[in-house]
Amino acid sequence: MQETFFNIDQVLVIGGCALVVVVITSIIHQLVGKITRWWSPKWASFLFSVVIGGVVQFRFVGVLEPFHVVVMVGNVLLIFFAAVGINAVVGKPIELISDIELKKPRGIKEKSSIPAMRETWRTRWFE
Repeated sequence: MQETFFNIDQVLVIGGCALVVVVITSIIHQLVGKITRWWSPKWASFLFSVVIGGVVQFRFVGVLEPFHVVVMVGNVLLIFFAAVGINAVVGKPIELISDIELKKPRGIKEKSSIPAMRETWRTRWFE
């Protein structure tokens, strides 16, 4: 068992896992195109953080003890918060384009709709 409390490898592993969560969630968000009833990037990123954090924890721990469960929960939260932070730094806010009403000189109103911008991989998860 390693006797060091903290080393740089731990930070690199958590940062790498957070980057993987951001990439996976952003790719799926690009493909889906918008937040729907069945797709929310905030919950998906949390789910991916749990999966990736669990896989990494089991990769480095041979025997699962109660203390390791506490460490795994802490690592999952760190991965999730780091992924949200990365997305907040590089992401753009959602830009909504509403319908524009054009008035004709005779007083007849005609609505012309401009399609709302599709959310991309750079859209922020939390607004």
